[in-house]
Amino acid sequence: MEQQIMLSAVDPYILLAIGVALVALEALIASFILIWFGISFIIVAVISYFVVFSGAVWQLATVSLISIILILVLRKKVVEIFLKSKVEVSDDYLNEKGIGEIKNSKVFYKGTYWDIDSQLDEKEFIEGEKVEVLKTFKNKATIEKR
Repeated sequence: MEQQIMLSAVDPYILLAIGVALVALEALIASFILIWFGISFIIVAVISYFVVFSGAVWQLATVSLISIILILVLRKKVVEIFLKSKVEVSDDYLNEKGIGEIKNSKVFYKGTYWDIDSQLDEKEFIEGEKVEVLKTFKNKATIEKR
């Protein structure tokens, strides 16, 4: 008959050290996964200080169970809190109004040549004339005279 070898319980201070190391590693990685394992190791270290586990397998199982619960319950909320931008950035550089210049029967605006919107007659504009660019879309600029 085979005899199973059971790992003896891990010292609470070692569990605490593993937990602190995982939390510190999370600060470098920012994946919001390791922190829950670190917190679980710290919780099991505190429990192990007062309650004697029969083996390391039970300690690791408890760590795993607590970690999974924390990940499922808290991870999404924490990611939203920490990774959500507090300021809405409108980074639509090309769709802002501005001043363009007619060059080669096109509108030169923000370093790019745009076709003049087909609703306007290109012959109304003279070379070098400054125009108000109202909108740019699909290589066309909606403009009006200044």
